[in-house]
Amino acid sequence: MNYQYLQVDNLRLRYVDVGSGEPVFLIHGLGGSIKSWTNNIDHLAKSFRVIAVDLPGFGLSDKPKINYTIKFYKGFVVQFLKLLQLDQVSIVGSSLGGHIAAEVAINHPFLVRRLVLISPAGALPRSFKGSPALRKYVRVINAKSPQQVKRLLSAIDNKPVSDSYAQMVYQKFLMPGAKEAFLSSLAGSARAPRLTNRLNRIKAPMLLLWGKNDYMIPVKFAEPFVKMEKNCRIILIENCGHRPHFERPELFNKIVSDFLLA
Repeated sequence: MNYQYLQVDNLRLRYVDVGSGEPVFLIHGLGGSIKSWTNNIDHLAKSFRVIAVDLPGFGLSDKPKINYTIKFYKGFVVQFLKLLQLDQVSIVGSSLGGHIAAEVAINHPFLVRRLVLISPAGALPRSFKGSPALRKYVRVINAKSPQQVKRLLSAIDNKPVSDSYAQMVYQKFLMPGAKEAFLSSLAGSARAPRLTNRLNRIKAPMLLLWGKNDYMIPVKFAEPFVKMEKNCRIILIENCGHRPHFERPELFNKIVSDFLLA
């Protein structure tokens, strides 16, 4: 993959920009990176200009000691797209990335052409203190070995994790500032104003995707989106957990491509 780098408010950010056509911006989830979209970028780039970024605090982007709030990330996305001279994009956001994408769509409606949210955070009730799967995921940052990472990740949804993936995750959290950014981003999402009462302010046509076997953010938390008055198509994916784009890429790519081309 041809990585590029861009300075955004004194932060060095890694991103990719491939394909041509209508621009589509991909925002990964907590602990993710551009590699979260490994199974999607090439396919989507056949029909679209695809831009994906390592959010500040993740991947190979800078990880300064700051508060990684949703407000910060919303401002970052707007500034990043401005530097790429993009006046309007479709945004695809996963989990934390879905929370960020929704805030961008609410606060900058003319910037967002279409919106795809994948098991988004942000509309969870204040009473939600983290699912058992999420708590296991958070424990990964303190793992003492790749083998421990593998055991923790495999226990989240009872699916095996490869040695190479566990090694990659382990190395990622050894990077200076990575653990702090992870925890700050998690807290920033939990403390941010809830999306629930503002979802109807989203003007862009919206697609919500949720794995029926999502243990990280269970599908019951899709209820606020079900109650939306307009603009929201909802698809629940069978035999799929928290990351449909990674677990069921062929189905995901077709659903998202069809929606974005409509």
